[in-house]
Amino acid sequence: MVRSNFKIYLKYYLAVIKNTSNFNSRDRDQAGFAVPLALGLGLVMMIVAASIIGRSQSDRATTSSQRETNRALSVSEAGIVRVQSFLDRYKLLATTNLNQWVNTLDNLPLTQANCRLINLTLSKQQAGLFTNNTWIDLDNNDLNKGRYRIINYQYQNGIGKLTVAGEINAYNTAQNSSNSTITVEIPIGSESARIAPPALWANTFNLNANQKITGQIQGANCPQLPVTDLDGIAGVDLSNIMLINGVPSGQIIADPFTPIPLAKVAPNTAILLPAITTSIQLPRLNSLDLPDANGEYNYLVDIDNLSSGYSIKLQDVDRITINLATNQKVNLYLKGNIDLAGSQTVNVNPTHPNLRIYGSAQTIKLTIKDTASITAFIHAPLADAQSISSSPPNPTKNITGALWVKSWDSATSPNEIPIIQSGDWSDFGIAKIEQPSQISPISYWQRVEN
Repeated sequence: MVRSNFKIYLKYYLAVIKNTSNFNSRDRDQAGFAVPLALGLGLVMMIVAASIIGRSQSDRATTSSQRETNRALSVSEAGIVRVQSFLDRYKLLATTNLNQWVNTLDNLPLTQANCRLINLTLSKQQAGLFTNNTWIDLDNNDLNKGRYRIINYQYQNGIGKLTVAGEINAYNTAQNSSNSTITVEIPIGSESARIAPPALWANTFNLNANQKITGQIQGANCPQLPVTDLDGIAGVDLSNIMLINGVPSGQIIADPFTPIPLAKVAPNTAILLPAITTSIQLPRLNSLDLPDANGEYNYLVDIDNLSSGYSIKLQDVDRITINLATNQKVNLYLKGNIDLAGSQTVNVNPTHPNLRIYGSAQTIKLTIKDTASITAFIHAPLADAQSISSSPPNPTKNITGALWVKSWDSATSPNEIPIIQSGDWSDFGIAKIEQPSQISPISYWQRVEN
């Protein structure tokens, strides 16, 4: 285009010069005007041509620079895709920050790694490259395809914020390289966000066919392939999940990565109570029992005697009566064991249980008769629920809320001891446990100025 325009101007200029040289004698008196005009016109054309050539060179440089910048941008995007693939393969890293990745893998027991088919050697090598901000070539056999590195990865509130830099070496020299940095946000799905807390959570199970759970059953077993027990947890079967209108009310989750939350410690302001061995109303009538700032009544329950070590030991006729506003809770922090026999809780909220029973390190036994009618969250992570006695079945009696223990054994009871899940994480006073279940598509994309 530039050459074509220049040729037109040059042709016009030569025509002017030719016409000037062909002046006849009577026009020679005008030559003093035509020659300077032709020279001036030539000078203008030279300036215009130089300007066009200069602009063309500038446009060509700009286009080349933009092309390399776009290539660097593509490298950054390719790096993001690779990091997403890495997180999808090793989901346990998706809910940790970049500087914790290597340490998380270092502390992962080999049995758990095998359970999730994690190659510890390969994963730690890759995580090390990411955490050290190492440049990684897209193609080791073709360095012209560029390289990328992770600048940062931070997880918070279900979002992974990932920043990746890409670099393309335009002319195989460091002075002419092009860089591009992108920040994206990746929604991280969580198992606990999709489902309610487990109705029954234990390390080991021994359930008979009559034991019915309305909700999730969670265990610490590692399902291996092939498995004879399709649900992956010994001692529990899919038949133990209650059907509602022909549809299972929950599922069995085998997850060795998520231990039962540790026993809770009573606050210093907890009100000391003697062992509960007969009917009681809480808060106590005509007492100075006061709630904390959250509207919760906290009690530290002593043991009945050193030989038996029970903090709660009730009979069939005994009742725990809760007299509270809907948004208030009673928290019983136990020093010893639990024997609920066939007792009942009264005036409780069936949707959001307002009675919480927290076992301590000394709570190692839990006894429940199948005539019990208990609405509560029972959290005793070191207790063995093995003294489950039987009596004539009463389908109106059950445990409503949730029960988390070290082990559960109801195999010796021929009658149902149904557990019905009710309440959420906030009702239980336990911080929600984040366990990633899926790496979702990018929800936010932003280019960062270098």
